[in-house]
Amino acid sequence: MMPYYLVGLGSNLEPEFNITKAHQEIALQVSILDHSPILINPPCGTSFQFTFHNQILLIQSEHSSAHLKALFERIEISMGREPKSPERRLRDRPIDIDILAQSDSMEEILSISFTETYNQTIMHSWHPS
Repeated sequence: MMPYYLVGLGSNLEPEFNITKAHQEIALQVSILDHSPILINPPCGTSFQFTFHNQILLIQSEHSSAHLKALFERIEISMGREPKSPERRLRDRPIDIDILAQSDSMEEILSISFTETYNQTIMHSWHPS
């Protein structure tokens, strides 16, 4: 049985374009079963200047989380995200792709509770098919 993953997409630089592009790039590599509506958030903290767009994908893949993480990092960099550094988390970004959760059960993955308010809001308003 292939595991399920919740994958978070976030962008605050050309977010309409970059969320769509990341979704397309991921779909070339794994099976996207569903995706949440996009949540638009004001910039948070003092280091961000632009509105964030966030979306969660429900995917299923035979790949390990380590393999997927490496794949998502390659997609981020190909889309203009700077390589990993301690400072990058405080900078505006074309795309951020994160594995939020993994489970062998669809029911369990969809019942995950998040600490981040924006992910809680997305999960509350999303009804995957």
